[in-house]
Amino acid sequence: MTSNPMVLSITDLFEEACTYRVPIYQRAYAWESGEIETLLDDIRSAANRGTPYYLGSLVVARHNDEQNTYEVIDGQQRLTTLYLLMAVLRHIPDNYEGAALPKWNMRLQYECRDEYEQVLKQCWHGASLEQLTSTIAQAGSSVQAKMCRPLLDGYRIIYQYMKTPDKWINTSYLLGNVKLVRDELPSETDFNRYFEVMNTRGVQLRPEDIVKARLMSAVHSQTDREAIGRIWDICSDMDHYMQACATTSERDRWFGKDWSSCPPDDWSQLIDGCDCGDVIAGSNDIRAFNDVLGEACLMNHSQRIQETQPTTQVEDEGESYHSIISFPGFLMHVLRIHCGDESVPLDDAELLNAFDKTVFNTSQEEDMAARNTKQFTATLLRCRFLFDNYIIKSHSDSGAPLDAAEWTLRRYASSATRGKRTHYFANMFADGCQREVVMIQSMFQVTETGNNHKNALYSILQWVWKRGYIDGRAFLQELRRQSQRRLKKTLNLESGQTEGDCQSRICAVVNRGVGTEHFIFNYLDYVLWSLLSPERDTPSISAVMTSEGQRIAERVREAWKEYAAASENYGEAQRLDCSRFRFRYRNSVEHFFPQHPLSGEKAPADVDSFGNLCLMTVRENSRRNNLDPMEKIRHFNVGQQSLKFQFMVGKAVGEGGWSRAQIEEQTTLWVRLLGVLAGDGDAASDGAAV
Repeated sequence: MTSNPMVLSITDLFEEACTYRVPIYQRAYAWESGEIETLLDDIRSAANRGTPYYLGSLVVARHNDEQNTYEVIDGQQRLTTLYLLMAVLRHIPDNYEGAALPKWNMRLQYECRDEYEQVLKQCWHGASLEQLTSTIAQAGSSVQAKMCRPLLDGYRIIYQYMKTPDKWINTSYLLGNVKLVRDELPSETDFNRYFEVMNTRGVQLRPEDIVKARLMSAVHSQTDREAIGRIWDICSDMDHYMQACATTSERDRWFGKDWSSCPPDDWSQLIDGCDCGDVIAGSNDIRAFNDVLGEACLMNHSQRIQETQPTTQVEDEGESYHSIISFPGFLMHVLRIHCGDESVPLDDAELLNAFDKTVFNTSQEEDMAARNTKQFTATLLRCRFLFDNYIIKSHSDSGAPLDAAEWTLRRYASSATRGKRTHYFANMFADGCQREVVMIQSMFQVTETGNNHKNALYSILQWVWKRGYIDGRAFLQELRRQSQRRLKKTLNLESGQTEGDCQSRICAVVNRGVGTEHFIFNYLDYVLWSLLSPERDTPSISAVMTSEGQRIAERVREAWKEYAAASENYGEAQRLDCSRFRFRYRNSVEHFFPQHPLSGEKAPADVDSFGNLCLMTVRENSRRNNLDPMEKIRHFNVGQQSLKFQFMVGKAVGEGGWSRAQIEEQTTLWVRLLGVLAGDGDAASDGAAV
């Protein structure tokens, strides 16, 4: 289909004197933090394994009018992300492990998008984040500025990722071992026909399709094969509850008469009463893999789900649910639980390799392989049930923007009214536990935003897997323990440290500007929510603090009451409001006092200290990051921001400004509170100013 395919490393790509032009019919750059961070996570994982990483194909067509100029047919989002990555690498002062950056001879252009040209040219000439921000700030709220912001947001996401200490990717690896295949279409290609084929060919064969076919081909009977196929189908639709994808008989058999009981882990119970039909003559042999694979690909997933939709009316038609992980990513968690082996990676790029080493181990006897296959499938069904019941989803009304979604934790159950079976959704736990369980899980989710390496999700799923009945209070206590352990690890604390060592280590970790770990901000917001939320049905986190921790917590509460009361005199958008706080994908570190103020005022020496930092969305930060603190307060809807930001607003307004004194006081307060929360002894008894 293509000619002259070439494997190019990043060095090859950028040193070659070529121009890549994105045609006007292609969409603008649209990757956000999820896609960018997933790509960088995958590259970092491959670097840790020491294996090359292939980005896929860059499909191009040679431009007839200009030499060494290509039109980008497919792959422009990845290409633009690499372009921004190269710009970031030129402005990170950390050492490059001896790697020399390539000469930047390659050019990237977006046809008929003049608003992109200045930003792309600045990247090519080595513009810094501040220079790019200034360029867009000068354009104000114009259409041109809005069009350019995705580029700036992408640059900022990559910059902050590469500045995070434990996420740095070895530069030598990045330049030499991250590769793509440039496929050049023949000059006689009918582009209209090419796009038609691309858009109508249907879903391509994916690694998970191969795994499904291999599972089905490993068992002996038609009944087992059909059961594996059905379980796989209902588990693979991650944005619907499992029961919604099952037939009525499957719900009764697998989830009990209430449709909300945990499935059995015994294979014979799962297929008991299966309506797949009797084993047909001659089918008691293991099917050839290619035969099963062909059958598995005959019908696409949406058709399969449509045929098995429940006959009852869905009561929440106006709502949509979104899983926090993809099905291939979920499979890696199930495989680790099935194997009981922590070395199984939580990276779906390793899907086929990991299954080959475990479930499809060729050293197994035929009967053992069949038993292992059936046991894995039973584990998959049970894990998916636990996932649906005990792991949060995002939930929004139809048409609502994704960032406005609420976090939800609900169970699917049935009821009978006048002899008619239907279903409903109910909160999993009583209100007090429910709210905090959702809050802690959403804290983990906005920290581990990518699809892979979701260690918090695995820890939670593993914990519920080992238990039958899950009590809400016991679950909440476990989540608190897991979050505290994560905090201690993130702060680089060890047992038995002196108070001075503890404080100095925390300062070294939190005063890193944009390199400060996002979990620390999110954990502090969770703690502030716990301390400040009114009408709690469960004890706040301060109930388990040391005596000194409780004194700090009380000072925090008193300060908040003062700030919140004073904010009643502000405009509606500037009022402090703890009740509206939700964890959102705030993934950009904001300096409250900017590093480069538009006013020209010099930033304080401790501008990167924790007391001057908070998290915001990339888009909010890119619009107003150079405004002075009091100007930021006037421009932001304060009540919708993080609680740490709201705390800074309350202090700044109450004291008539924000300077080094306020930064030092806030840094001292939060460092001491974090030390207490991490469980390493009392903070100093004299406390800190709030």
